[in-house]
Amino acid sequence: MMAGTILIVDDEVQLVRHLEYLLKSEGYQVTGVHDGAAARRAAEALYPDVVLVDLKLPDTDGTTLMTELLRKNPTAGYIIITAHGSIRSAVEATRRGARDYLTKPFEPDELLVAVRNAIRDRIRDEEINVLRQKGRGPYSRPSTSRMPAGVPLEYPSNTMQSTLMRAKQAAGSDSIILLLGESGSGKDYLARYIHEHSRRVDGPFFAINCAAVAPELAESELFGHEPGAFTGARGRKRGLLELAEGGTLLLNEVGELSKPMQAKLLTFLDTRSFTRVGGETHIPVNARLIAATNRDLEKEVAENRFRSDLFYRLNVLSIKIPALRERIEDLPILVREILAHLAQEMVFHEVPDPEDEILRVLAGYHWPGNVRELRNVLERGVMLSGSGRIQLSALSLEGHHENWSYTVNFPVGSTIHDVTKEVKRSLVNEALRRSGGSKQGAARLLGISRHAFAHQLKTIDTTE
Repeated sequence: MMAGTILIVDDEVQLVRHLEYLLKSEGYQVTGVHDGAAARRAAEALYPDVVLVDLKLPDTDGTTLMTELLRKNPTAGYIIITAHGSIRSAVEATRRGARDYLTKPFEPDELLVAVRNAIRDRIRDEEINVLRQKGRGPYSRPSTSRMPAGVPLEYPSNTMQSTLMRAKQAAGSDSIILLLGESGSGKDYLARYIHEHSRRVDGPFFAINCAAVAPELAESELFGHEPGAFTGARGRKRGLLELAEGGTLLLNEVGELSKPMQAKLLTFLDTRSFTRVGGETHIPVNARLIAATNRDLEKEVAENRFRSDLFYRLNVLSIKIPALRERIEDLPILVREILAHLAQEMVFHEVPDPEDEILRVLAGYHWPGNVRELRNVLERGVMLSGSGRIQLSALSLEGHHENWSYTVNFPVGSTIHDVTKEVKRSLVNEALRRSGGSKQGAARLLGISRHAFAHQLKTIDTTE
């Protein structure tokens, strides 16, 4: 159950004691007061999640008090407690911001349901605030579509089929997963794929880019903070770990976390609970963690930039996402998938058609930026070509040479064997350059098997 702080404001001492006992037995933090003045002081100190307010108080009326508290804590859930004769006033209070009202005498279950709903609504509002910052900040909640772009159901390449099979196996448990791969290779999409195939599919999915969060704000982003925890912390904020309750949180670029944050993350992984910044209460969270990085964490550990104990804790099950140049067979599927999404985003009547020549040129490129670069290239091509066929000139692949040429030299004293060997060496080096150093990719570009390519490397001297 999600922890919550509740403030009760009622002048009936016995009723307040009874409600305190009931709510504390359900795991809530509860404070009871008996007048408006005490309520204002308590609300300032506690910044409660839910406020139960009686309409009739010794020094004020409940609606006026609620309006005052709303200005300082607008995301709290306000529940009006009223007698039979003041239902009209309770309805007016709901119009002015109360989430619910209870008529005395009420059953315990009525109260508990109202409180749970109020806390659920507050969490939902906080999630919406996070979503509004998608694209502006380091964290986001990806689209709720069942299959994100870049992760179709099937891939022709053996390497990606193996990766997806391992991901499906990992999705069946709640163990921590470590995703490894170059920048832009699709680690965030694979994390979403795992979430969509897990028992947590109906829960929330959040992602935070650890490299994009200032070190001094990282703790607040992950764990949240209490009012007054630091300058500018006017209200309580739930962190992404808490918001991901029942779902999945992706820690992207986890290798960029500072050493102090690494220690705090390790503590959470060991206890599955945390305290907000400036708080004292331990908050248990049932969220599945997926970590991702483009760094070699074993090397980072060896060079004392990453904690070894955290690495071992994260490395329960690791999945390597192949670079795009290592899975060129998948490129036609990726191109059509990305173009379909671009057509939807740009409101085209039809999906741009990639001709075979376009696919051939794309397959010959080495893709240092992986799938992310592929999307950027296609988006540029679509923008410059319009909704029809993509123009080859619009792709503007950096470093791509459509027509590679080589001048054959025949020095005096050379044999046909010497000249042929030199041509082969140049072809192999060019293939390696285009494939970003991938021998498998170079073999594919040359139209030979990996074994034949390995044989060529043995018979010639390369500059790889």
